[in-house]
Amino acid sequence: MSEKPLKLRISIPPVEGIEDIPIAAVEALATKMGFSPDAVQDVVQALTEALVNAILYSTSDFDVEVAVFASQNNLIVEVRDRGSGFDVNSVPPPDFDLISEIGVKNGGFGIHMIKALVDKVEIDSTDQGTTVRMSKFLSLPKTILQS
Repeated sequence: MSEKPLKLRISIPPVEGIEDIPIAAVEALATKMGFSPDAVQDVVQALTEALVNAILYSTSDFDVEVAVFASQNNLIVEVRDRGSGFDVNSVPPPDFDLISEIGVKNGGFGIHMIKALVDKVEIDSTDQGTTVRMSKFLSLPKTILQS
């Protein structure tokens, strides 16, 4: 591969179970980039959460879009849906005591989980949909582009 950044776009219908396809692609790419197995699993878990939410809260038949950008030292994954959106600032931090007592019954836990798994998270949500942009950085730059 060349030294140019890699760009990948995958569109999937908002149907449960189909999220495995972009997850497998991102997992393979993160591994090839040189992320540790733990870091790969963090990216996979964050992407899984973002995709499941996008599919669950999609209010139309429009595809959920996954965009992946890989450069020498970082991996950026965006998940975009066409749902009704939400107020990102109104999501309270999770109450772990309550969660352990009754389980996860209300929304918002996933956002905090994603933030704990990747290095940077940006969320843009309007009544036209939500975009979750997740970045994971390699601690030691190794390029996929020189293999």
